[in-house]
Amino acid sequence: MTEQIRSGGFFQIMGWILMVLVVSGFGIVQVLTPELTSPMRLTLALHTLIFLSWFALLIIQPRLIDQRNFARHKQIGQISIGVAIALVLIGMIVTREAYQSPDWSIAGMSPQSSVMFPFTDMVFFAVLYWLAIAKRKDANTHKRLMLFAGIIMLDPALARLFRTLGMPPPILSAVEIGLVIAILIHDRRTLGRFHGATWFGAALVVATYPLVFGVSQTKAWTELVTAVLGSPPAG
Repeated sequence: MTEQIRSGGFFQIMGWILMVLVVSGFGIVQVLTPELTSPMRLTLALHTLIFLSWFALLIIQPRLIDQRNFARHKQIGQISIGVAIALVLIGMIVTREAYQSPDWSIAGMSPQSSVMFPFTDMVFFAVLYWLAIAKRKDANTHKRLMLFAGIIMLDPALARLFRTLGMPPPILSAVEIGLVIAILIHDRRTLGRFHGATWFGAALVVATYPLVFGVSQTKAWTELVTAVLGSPPAG
């Protein structure tokens, strides 16, 4: 119980950090390159709104626990199921729209390879969220898995932020690894060890890189994406 009380502030702070990154990522595109999103498509507007809603939950829910408002925490937790489902569905729609754009590319990759980025985000997010719900009675596991679900879904916002600022793609990876290190340090200070949920979340974050830079460029992946989404339009 003592560790849960001491760590409440940490998870709220991490929630705020993730929210700032998300707002910066989506906001900087509007400020510096408004032509890219004007007029804003309905799907992109929904994508932004649902994203902000999810990261707001990462701030609200730990605060409710600190206030011992368990009933409200449970109510909002039930609402979060709908938000999580909407997050994945709108992510799929936005990815399909992007794939159909002639000049769409992430990190200079082909459209088929680029699909791996949002694909891993959505799959890993769904896994982390489902496990967090399944482990909701284990507070230490639950809140760590939820936090990692947020970190996994930072990619769209960070990609927009660093691309607009002209920064290289590795900066995105460095930020996410930095967030993982912060959780590891917190575990060490409060638990004297690294929590199992932290190991699992960190493993998924790290697993993203061989998938997006290795598997995504294989012939099998290209053929799979083409079979599901069709051939991308010529640039």
